[in-house]
Amino acid sequence: MTRTHLLAASAAALLTLAGCSARADKAALPVPGAAPPRAVRVAKPATRIETGLARATGTIRAREDATLAARATGQIKRVRVEVGDKVKAGAPLVEMDAANQRIALDNAKALERLAAANVAEAERELARAKELLQQQALPQSGFDKVTTGREIAAAQLDQARAAVRAAEQQLADTVITAPFPGIVTAKRQNAGDTVTMMPVTPIIGLTNVDLLEVRLAVPEAIEGFAVPGRTVKGLTTPGGQPFEARVRVKNAVVDAASRTIEVLADVKGAALRPGTLVTVDFGAVGEKAGLFLPANAIQSDGTSSFVFVLASGKAEKRAVTATAVHPGTFQVESGLAAGDAVILDPGTLATGDAVVALAN
Repeated sequence: MTRTHLLAASAAALLTLAGCSARADKAALPVPGAAPPRAVRVAKPATRIETGLARATGTIRAREDATLAARATGQIKRVRVEVGDKVKAGAPLVEMDAANQRIALDNAKALERLAAANVAEAERELARAKELLQQQALPQSGFDKVTTGREIAAAQLDQARAAVRAAEQQLADTVITAPFPGIVTAKRQNAGDTVTMMPVTPIIGLTNVDLLEVRLAVPEAIEGFAVPGRTVKGLTTPGGQPFEARVRVKNAVVDAASRTIEVLADVKGAALRPGTLVTVDFGAVGEKAGLFLPANAIQSDGTSSFVFVLASGKAEKRAVTATAVHPGTFQVESGLAAGDAVILDPGTLATGDAVVALAN
């Protein structure tokens, strides 16, 4: 091999080594930044809850529902209704044996007549005593005695008249009447049965199915939406029959066990049955102050709640005050703005980590 060839081979070998060394040096250089940005899903807080999230469950019941019983111990003479009968207010439902009450009334009336006669006699005595007193034929003490006798007779007449009214009321009470219009829902006794006042023996069940209300157990977090006078929509469960109701009363006390508040709402015009289970939707709740996030955005360290917000390409931890409104939804009361991009399912994300939002 000539000298020229040796030089050429040496130069080629040096170029090859230099190229390998350059590639090796380039592979060994660190990538700028500690780690590539993590792709995350983000969402802005909702200013309104989607329809159906602010819900409460309850039961339809009649505003007027009664179990009727006799006002005195006695025997049933006649039951004038059957289960399913529709009755008007004041309609007679049950007749009790009234023989003893009639006798008591007759006796009271006789005593009233006797008392009236005593009053008449006392008044005549008083008139004679006045004449004698004027003629100075009767001492003042004698006149005072006659006057007192007249007053006693008048009081006895008042007492006798009160006894007559009481006997008349007892006779009237032997007929059990409907206190309100409704449908007979139970007939627990029959003619000939003996019933007692203590303990009370139930005889008839009566329900006004035209005047219904829904009793709701509203979660404490959304009780602010149950405003008296507000109209809400609901569905029966099962069946799915729609209805509307107007909130009438909201209890002032929170149930310590269930953390719910009792709310009563009047059903408007729907043909529902007492006892039916219902779900009432308070609808969109944008009127209430605060923002709303899905539960997978809220994190907790056991003592406080927080979220991660995407800010300038990095994860930023924000302490928040959040309350569960419904399974899967939280109301954020502080610590967040409406335009913040909140990271969903942050997992092990830490403050300062580089993040990039996934396209929706």
